[in-house]
Amino acid sequence: EFIETNAEHPEEDFEFAEAIDEWGQVILAGKVVYDINRHGIQHSYILKPNPWLLEVAHSWGLVNSVEDSDGFLRRYFLFHEHEGMIYYPLALEALKLLENPTIPEEANRSGKEFIVGKYRIPKVDANTMMINFAGPANKTFRTYSFSNILDDKSFTLPAQEDTDIFESYLKWGTFKDKVVFVGATAEELWDTKLTPFYTFAGEKLKMPGVETHANALSTIHRGEFLRMVDPFVEFVLLIVLVASTALVTIYLKPLRALLAVVLVLVALRFSAYYFFKSQGLIMNLTTPYLGIAYCYVGGLVFSIIREQKERFRIKKIFQHYVSPAVVNKMLESGQLPQFGGERRELTVFFSDIRRFSHFSELHEPEVVVKRLSDYLTEMVDIIFRHEGTLDKFVGDEIMAIFGAPYSYENHAERACRAALEMAARLQILQSQWTAQNEDIFQIGIGINSGKAVVGNLGSEQLFDYTVIGNEINLGARLESANKVYQTTILMTENTHNLVKAIAQAREIDYVRVVGIQTPVRIYELRSFDALPQLERDLIIAAFEEGLRLYRHRSWGEALKIFRRILRDFPSDGPSKIYTVRCLDFLEHPPSAEWDGIHELKEK
Repeated sequence: EFIETNAEHPEEDFEFAEAIDEWGQVILAGKVVYDINRHGIQHSYILKPNPWLLEVAHSWGLVNSVEDSDGFLRRYFLFHEHEGMIYYPLALEALKLLENPTIPEEANRSGKEFIVGKYRIPKVDANTMMINFAGPANKTFRTYSFSNILDDKSFTLPAQEDTDIFESYLKWGTFKDKVVFVGATAEELWDTKLTPFYTFAGEKLKMPGVETHANALSTIHRGEFLRMVDPFVEFVLLIVLVASTALVTIYLKPLRALLAVVLVLVALRFSAYYFFKSQGLIMNLTTPYLGIAYCYVGGLVFSIIREQKERFRIKKIFQHYVSPAVVNKMLESGQLPQFGGERRELTVFFSDIRRFSHFSELHEPEVVVKRLSDYLTEMVDIIFRHEGTLDKFVGDEIMAIFGAPYSYENHAERACRAALEMAARLQILQSQWTAQNEDIFQIGIGINSGKAVVGNLGSEQLFDYTVIGNEINLGARLESANKVYQTTILMTENTHNLVKAIAQAREIDYVRVVGIQTPVRIYELRSFDALPQLERDLIIAAFEEGLRLYRHRSWGEALKIFRRILRDFPSDGPSKIYTVRCLDFLEHPPSAEWDGIHELKEK
């Protein structure tokens, strides 16, 4: 309305000009207009106020707004250069009127700061500043309706526009020593803006354009300027955050990685808020947020692919060693074997066919291979059912591990149950072989529990999953000791201590095996179920008493007990062995230093 002449009532322009001339300190509004000519070329021109008004006004200022790509107004023009002339916005013209500051035009064109007297305004780009909004629309600065200002004794409003019945709504001097911005607030006039205070206290309010100029002047006058974080600092921060996100996503489990990323995002937001409130620094959070999000998704995809490859690799390595169920448990628990091995509590298991070399001599190789393959398949299936790990085959010998690579506490029990099931299954196979008029064979099983080194051992080019240590050697010696005592399953005291509460077993001897100086007590595993009464009385209780008498050098009394056991259980190997020993000691007593330890000479 200040730019064009009022064609219908030109006298009103003169009245307005007289009012401006009377008061003097009036700044009018103009703008930069961007247009496209008939040749499709964009150009701009300055649209100044009505010359009659401009002649009597103090000055005029630009009211152009600069909005970001999201439609929000955050910045304010500091100047506009057109055809060699510098034009300033409304807020700066008001400041010039207030303080008459010095404005070095040449320095302001190229510098990082825009100097207005004592104010050094940080630039966002070549010619804009950030507005430090003092608050939401219509609630920060005092606003007055135009109708209420005009409502006095000398001016009568139409009835529909008169908001009250009183005259002189405003006291004289209300605007004294104030900077007053005059403009429209109705949204229908297309001069309302989206600002950072658009959503405030649950309301959504666009800010009238005139109020954005008031906020710009307030920002400068208060000296509370906002600065953008240096682009180099933002770049370094982005690199650090993205790299950290990548490392976290790759090396932590998905849930922990997500939690860490969320904490980083929250910390970043709070840091940005802190620096904004304390130092007026504005950090661009969109780029680091997107960088972190993309990196997290990318890292997650990479981790999934890597995990799938690792799962495939582990399955490929262990598919012949353990059951698929154990492989899945390993992968789910993350208990993956390390190259070089680790020390772990476990149970080792050895089984061997008695006199297999003799069996091989009596049969054609094809028959031997078929029989051995059938036998090993049955036995390994049993080991897998009890979640054991097949370490290796050495001819007809089976070596298995319980408690690795997947760890569980009842490894000794699982090994013992597997041994008993193997012995029971062998009896069924023997019945089948006998029915087919085929030769049968017996097996011996040795079990020991303890700490050993287990893992992928060997070179980086060629390695094998295995276990080493003295406890392993002892388990192997027990398997061989079955031949001496004519037993099927022998276990060490270590294993017995882990299962004695649930297993039926008897102590067999106190021995020193080849290669190991420390003597050990060995036990025969009988069952996990209740034994028949006669077997409990003789094989367990009577044998225990006989062994006690034997160690106390009462060989005659011990001999009676072992012979009584053999009357009901003539095939009991340990009773046969002790019968022979008692007879020998009765005839040739050992020295007084005899400690009851028996030396096993064979491996």
